[in-house]
Order: sequence, then structure tokens, then C-alpha cells
Amino acid sequence: MTEKINWVKVMEDNSEAIVDTIKLAKEEAYGCMQGWHIDVEINEDGKVWTSGLNSHGSQSMSSWKGETLIVCHVNSWEVDTNEAEDIKYSPEIYAEYLAQQEAEDGYDSAWEFMENKYPEIRQQWQKDARNFEISEFDAGELLDRAIEGQRAYHQFD
Repeated sequence: MTEKINWVKVMEDNSEAIVDTIKLAKEEAYGCMQGWHIDVEINEDGKVWTSGLNSHGSQSMSSWKGETLIVCHVNSWEVDTNEAEDIKYSPEIYAEYLAQQEAEDGYDSAWEFMENKYPEIRQQWQKDARNFEISEFDAGELLDRAIEGQRAYHQFD
């Protein structure tokens, strides 16, 4: 019988690489299929990687066999920009938007207006929101939860 792997120690010894990989997984998961996820996985030697996109309930064969550990799942995500609010911070564009709302052939929504008239600005707003979400993402918290989960799992060994 093989010796059990002390996953808590492996994670603690490789915490910096794990946190960096969790952040990478967050970036990779952006814009992926809704409900899917990217796993952050580690082997007993401390090598850490992202799994690529997985459907709900799927995992690598090595983790299923217990040869590697899934540290965490990072779910797919999108940013939800609010053009109707964002546009108010650009007075010239907002004035143009309000004026066109009075026209018979005006755009139905702020998103449609921005997408048709100022797509590069709308795309920059979306990029800024994405970057903000990534910068505020607490990868260390996910690692802490994984370590505590392993400790709780093995407390009765």
C-alpha cells in the first residue's frame, strides 16, 4: 500500500505558486462557457497547473485516482457593465445619448447606443471592469479554504 500524501504540507510549501496559478485560472476562466470551470491542480512534488476548461462535475483522471489534488475550481465568469450608468460619467457622450433618445429612430438602450456609436469606449469599459475583477480576486482565500478543507477531511485519520 502506498503512503498517503500530506496535501496540507504540499500546499503550504507551494503556496506562492498556487496563488499565482489561481490568479491565472481566474484570467483563463473569463468568457468561458457558463457553468464550466477551470481547476487548479497540484501533484505531490508541488507542480501546480490549470486544467483547462471542464464541464460541471468533471475532473482529471489523476485527481480522480488520488494521484493529484484539485486545490480549487475557478468558475467561468463575465463582467456585467452597466452602460446606462457608465455613460453618465462622459458628459458629451451622455448629452448625445439623451438627444438621440428623443429621435424617432433612436437606439433602444445605452448598450446599443455605445456599441454602435462608440464601440471602442464600450470595449474599454468592459476591459477595465474585467481587470478590476481580476485585481480584486482573492486567490489566497481560495488556497486557505483548500488547506482548511484538507485539515478537516483528515482530522480523523
